Amino acid sequence: MKGKERGLPVKEDGSCAHLVGSLCSIYELRPDICKVEAMSFARPGQSRKDYYIEATKACHILIDYQGMDESFKIDPEEYNKE
Repeated sequence: MKGKERGLPVKEDGSCAHLVGSLCSIYELRPDICKVEAMSFARPGQSRKDYYIEATKACHILIDYQGMDESFKIDPEEYNKE
């Protein structure tokens, strides 16, 4: 275990300690910072899709900052396939 980041335990690779494979092991009890749905209305008039794209890009910055593996990144273009 690496320590804590924003109050959450983190593994040596920089990922959340509650991440098991690609799934959150505390999903139903996760903290607000992890609840994209609850946080997605920060900007009036912004569509949910645009919020997801913006949030994904921000996550990429954090992934790079933490030195995490590129496999944690999601291509923002995935949101355009709906």
